[in-house]
Order: sequence, then C-alpha cells, then structure tokens
Amino acid sequence: MFTRQSIHIALEAWGVIFCIIAAVCLSYSSQKSGVKNKYLVFLQLSIACYLLTDAIAWRYRGMEGPVGYYLVRISNFLTFLSALVMPIAFHIYLCHLLFASDWSRHKRKFYVRAVFYLCLVGIILLIISQFTNLYYYFDENNFYHRNTWHTLHMILVLVAMVMDFVLVVRYRKRLSKNMRIAIMSYFVLPFVATVIQIFYYGLSLAGFAVGISATFIFMTEVMEQSRELTQKQEELYEMRANMMLSQIQPHMIYNTLTTIKHLCKKNPELAAQTVDDFASYLRGNLESVNSGKPIPFEKELAHVETYLSIEKIRFGDRIRTEYHIEDNEFYLPALTIQPMVENAVKHGIRKRTEGGTIRIDTLQDETYHIVRIVDDGVGFDTMETQDLCKHTGIENVRTRLSYMCGGTLNIQSKKDVGTSVEILVPKKRKGGLE
Repeated sequence: MFTRQSIHIALEAWGVIFCIIAAVCLSYSSQKSGVKNKYLVFLQLSIACYLLTDAIAWRYRGMEGPVGYYLVRISNFLTFLSALVMPIAFHIYLCHLLFASDWSRHKRKFYVRAVFYLCLVGIILLIISQFTNLYYYFDENNFYHRNTWHTLHMILVLVAMVMDFVLVVRYRKRLSKNMRIAIMSYFVLPFVATVIQIFYYGLSLAGFAVGISATFIFMTEVMEQSRELTQKQEELYEMRANMMLSQIQPHMIYNTLTTIKHLCKKNPELAAQTVDDFASYLRGNLESVNSGKPIPFEKELAHVETYLSIEKIRFGDRIRTEYHIEDNEFYLPALTIQPMVENAVKHGIRKRTEGGTIRIDTLQDETYHIVRIVDDGVGFDTMETQDLCKHTGIENVRTRLSYMCGGTLNIQSKKDVGTSVEILVPKKRKGGLE
C-alpha cells in the first residue's frame, strides 16, 4: 500500500536520478562552457544531495537503534546544508551567465559576493543549531520536529533568491528569452513552494520545485549551447567562403592569365607549367571551403609553394624563398600559411625595387608546433595593423586558427626592415592534433 512517505521517497529518488544524469551530461558534453558549466553541474549535484538526504531522513525517521539515530541526524543536517549550498551554486552560475564578457569587472562587486556571505551566515547558524536545537530537534522516538527559529533558515534562502532575482531583472537583456524564462522558474516555483512549506510540513515541496526548475535550466542550457555551436559552425563556414573569395582576387586571375598568354608565345612549356600551377592553386582554395577540419602541414606547404611558383614566374628573381622545415608532423587550418605568405609578397617584397626573400621556418618545443614566415620587405607600423587586417584577412586566419585548433597568430613588423609572422599550434589539442 502506498503511503505519503513512500510516495515522497520515490519522487525524491527519481529527482536524484534526473539531477545526476543532468550533471553527467554536462560534464561530458562536447559543448562545454568552462566555469559556467562547472557551477551548473555543482547546482545539479547539490540538488541531488538535498533530495537524497531528505529521502533518507524520511525513510529512517522514527526508527529505533543506533543506525536510525545517526542516519536521521546526519541526513537532516546535510539536507539543511544542501539547501544553503544550492543558492551559492546557482548564484555563481548566474553571475557567469550574466557577466561572462566582463567578469573581471564584476567579480569583486558587493552584489556578487553578498549571496555567498549570506549563505555562509546560514551555514554557521546551522552548525550552531546542532548544539542548541535552534532550527529543529528530535524527540525520544527519533522523530524530527521544527523549532522556534526554523523559519530563519527559510528566510535566509528566500533572501538569497530575491537578491538573485534583482540581478536577473537588472541585467535581463543579457539573457536570451528562453534562458530568461528558465531562470525565472528558479525563483517562482521554489518561492511558492517555500511559502507553502512554512505553513504546512509534509512533502518537501521546495526540493521538488528546485529540482524541476534546475531540470528546466539544464535543458535550456543544452539548447543554448547547441544553438551557439550551430551558429559558430555557420560563421566558420561563411568565414571559409569569404576566405576563398578573398584569396581568389580578380587581379590575381587577370594577371596570371595575362602572364600565361605571353608565355604561350615565348615559352610554351613554361606556360603549360603555369597553367598547371594556377589550376592547383585554384583547386587548393576551393578545397579549403569544404575543409571543416585541420589539414596536414605538408598539404598547406604544397599550396604555398604553388602560389610562390606562380609569383616567381610573374616577378622573376625579385621573389626569393628559403625553407627551414624541422617539423612537419602536425595539422592546422587550410589557408593559414598561404595568406601570410601572400601578404609578405604583396605588401612587403613587391614594394621593394630589388625584391626580397621570404623564409618559412618550422620547429617545435614541448608545447607548440611553431611556424614562422619572415620577409625582408618594406615592413609596416604595427599601430596600423588593424587597417591592414581589413584588407588581407589576417583576423580571418587568426579566428579560424583559434577556433579549429586553439592556435595563435602573432605579427611583428618594422618599417624598412621587414615582417615576422609566428603561428603557434598546440600539441595537446584534439581534432587532428597530437
């Protein structure tokens, strides 16, 4: 026969299972969001602890003997403790959700620390209650009873929720519509349940309400992260398309075709070679659009050599190249090195009457595969880099390098001396890397 106690325990047991599943899914999600996800996992686990210990308290209440005696006391203490830890976990998650872009500016503010200190006071009072029966006591039959100051514990939790509610209202525009609804459920459902529970002691309504709202937040977070991932993939695809278009400039096509036209009369064999090189160059650019993963360095280097071969036919000895390849066992995004070499040719070497030299070096250390593209062209003022990036796609390369393999791109230049580009590719990155 089902009783209120058995139904209560069964519902809380299911709540524990759902919270643990949510925590595991977030922990092993491929769409992790750093610190924010960690505290959402922390929130799910604290809710699971609350429901589990409350179920144990109900199961062993009134049981005689040392096992029942200690389990009831320990479980009730952990239930009250979890009720104070949950607001801390939710508050930190909420702050990282609201202030992700400027966390360093907000993390020392009072409204960020206030909830933590409030709950800390509650934890201290809870510990004191174990010796003074401030919140609750147990009778000779091992039954739990509320005491005079029990309402204070609930008030502290409610005040913490109100403070977070004020934060959400103040910075609501930083949340998407779905996330705003999910976060508001955390306030509305437990608030109503807690008010009812103040006047009626029976089922743990507050625990159920928090569990439901946390599940709602979890589902919304997963959908938000999935949407962000899809958006990033679309942006990356668009970026690759823009990258291809920026690399196949009309003047490059016209100049190369003009060169081939003249070579057809003077040097047919070289004209045929130039056609093959130009076809390989165009094919490499087209393949890069469909390349959603990093490619071997050797393939990118072959594309660079094809490009330089065409430019050498056009400009002769004005373009000289050197290669010092000590490391070639790594992957990087397509069209990472070639745009940097093209910049060196167009904006550096070709502006010198006598031309210049482009040197490509690769090496490695314990952390990175390192690629350096160095030229002795005219150089530029690094303060003007932003204007230069708009025309050469440097930021495009930097973004793809960071997103696809966690790499970085650094540029140093000096007028009348030359430019040095350094590409760092981490060794311990997944997705084609070591």
